[in-house]
Amino acid sequence: MFQKAAYTSIYYAVPLLLTIAVEAGVAYVCGIKQRKEQRMLLLCNLLTNPLLNLALYAKQYFSGIPFPFYALLLFELLIVFAESFLLHFLCGAKNRRFLPVSFLCNAASFGVGLLFSACFF
Repeated sequence: MFQKAAYTSIYYAVPLLLTIAVEAGVAYVCGIKQRKEQRMLLLCNLLTNPLLNLALYAKQYFSGIPFPFYALLLFELLIVFAESFLLHFLCGAKNRRFLPVSFLCNAASFGVGLLFSACFF
């Protein structure tokens, strides 16, 4: 029982930590340098990343079939829009364009995740 819980924790922790590291770096390069905006990006990732991983895990667990790649891309696109909306709402920045930043952050995170999966799984 404990071993299964440990594996599940790792299943969620590794992608979350990778996402946070990659997206924080990309956001910083894209001009999201204020501490408040970086914290809001962290909060968005803490909300969206576990939800996506839970959906992926549940689909695999209950059906034995992984998500098709196009469905995964659709989920990622929904996350881009959700994070962009949340960043606009939380940061209150009218002049800042969070959609391209969110897209770049998530694309980089997705790419690193694919690379990580290819190397270790």
